[in-house]
Parts: sequence; structure tokens; C-alpha cells
Amino acid sequence: MEGIATAAFYLGAAAYAAAAVLFFLDLARREGSSAAAVVAPVALGVGATLHAAHVVTASLFSRICPVESLHFSLSLSALILAGMYLILRTRFRLQAVGAVVAPLALTFLIGAQFVGAEQHSITGVSRLLLILHITANLAGVGFFLLAGAAGAFYLVQERSLKEKRPTWLTAKLPPLDALDRTEHRLLLTGFPLLTLGVVTGGFFASRLGPAGGAELLRSALGYATWILLALVLVMRAAAGWRGRRSAYGTLAGVLCVTTVILLYVIKSTGASG
Repeated sequence: MEGIATAAFYLGAAAYAAAAVLFFLDLARREGSSAAAVVAPVALGVGATLHAAHVVTASLFSRICPVESLHFSLSLSALILAGMYLILRTRFRLQAVGAVVAPLALTFLIGAQFVGAEQHSITGVSRLLLILHITANLAGVGFFLLAGAAGAFYLVQERSLKEKRPTWLTAKLPPLDALDRTEHRLLLTGFPLLTLGVVTGGFFASRLGPAGGAELLRSALGYATWILLALVLVMRAAAGWRGRRSAYGTLAGVLCVTTVILLYVIKSTGASG
């Protein structure tokens, strides 16, 4: 079982790396489509499949539920991101976004190896509730990272059009309206998951007792993420926030989420060291 998990990890990382290179080659092509545009999503799909095989076999070997360990949770967030991209790619014309998704999936897959795989629990808290909390956060992170990628490409596309200097890169990106709608739909889907994570996280915090500085910072950033994304959605509905303002708000929320993940990684690596 351990050998299968190891082989799936290395092959999955290689497939993700190949997908990242192919997506960038497709973007670099100045005219028309290329074979890379066809092969890149296939390579990403192979990487995701091997990634899933690694998570399943490694968790069975170590006898740890994947969503109850930071090590596996980080890995799962990348798997969810890749899976959602592959599902939504054609419908929302997100081919170019793969140039962000593939490197992120590879980074999370490899980065998770430096985080301890210990199984965590909270005294007095239902295991089912803990699993629900972590699963909601993982799925929410996947949606927000994808929304952030769409927002970033929106800003690139908008600036090019505003300066009236379209480039070969922007010609490959979806129209501004398509990017804006995609970002909004991803936020609408991910926000209830984040809300569930925030509510259950607050419940867990009440069971943990006094929090230290690092815990308070992570909590503050988590709430800041929720407030930022809630503001983006509310202002879009009430004041017509679209386009650039929505993209900047989404990217700010994604930055907060990423910082929270980094703080958890630093804590885990420090504790294991």
C-alpha cells in the first residue's frame, strides 16, 4: 500500500507539472490553438486521478481520515481545485485559467508533504461535525481559488482593452462579461460553504478555551475573508459592483484565505520540528 501511495504521488506530481507546462505553452502560442490545448486538460485529469489514488492509499496505510489531518486536507484542497476546474472548464470557457490551476495543484500536493500527517481532534466535539467543518472549508477554498484566478484574468483583460493594446495573451482569454459571471457564480457557490465553516469554527473555538496570538490571527483572517466576500456579493446586488471592484475584492479574500493556510502550515511544521 505504501509503495502504491508513493508511486501515485510521484506520477501525479509529474502529470501536474506536465499540465502546467502545456497550459503555458498554449498561452504562449500567438495564433490559433495547439495540441497543447487538447493535451493539457488530459494531463491535469491524469494528475488529479493519481492524486486521488495517493490520498486514498496513503490515508488507508496511515489509518488517518483525510479530512481530519492538515497534511491530507492541504492535498485535498488542490484535488478539489483541479476537479472543479475540469468540470467547469468547457462551460465557462476557462481554458486559460488552467495555467494557474495546474501550478497551484502541484504546489499544494508537494507542499502537503512537509506538513505533519497527525490526526487532530477536539475534545467534546462530534467527529462528524469536525469532518463537516473541514470539508466545507476545503470545498470553499477550491471555489475561491478558482474565482480568484478568474478575477485576476479579468483585470489583465480589462487593462489590455482599456489601453487599447490587445495582445496575443488577452486574445486567448474569455470576454470580460464571461470572466465576471464566472467569478460571481463561483463566489455564490463557495460563500455558503465558507459560512458553514465560519459558524462551526466559532463553535469549536468556544471549546478550545483561551486562544494564543497565532490562533487569534488565523481567526481574524478567516472572519476577514468572510466579510470581504460577503461585501463583494452584497455590493454587487445592491450597488451594481461588477468587474474591477468585484475582482479586487475577490482577490483580497483569496489573499486572506491563502495567509490562513500558510499560518496553519507554519504551525504544523514548527510543531513537527
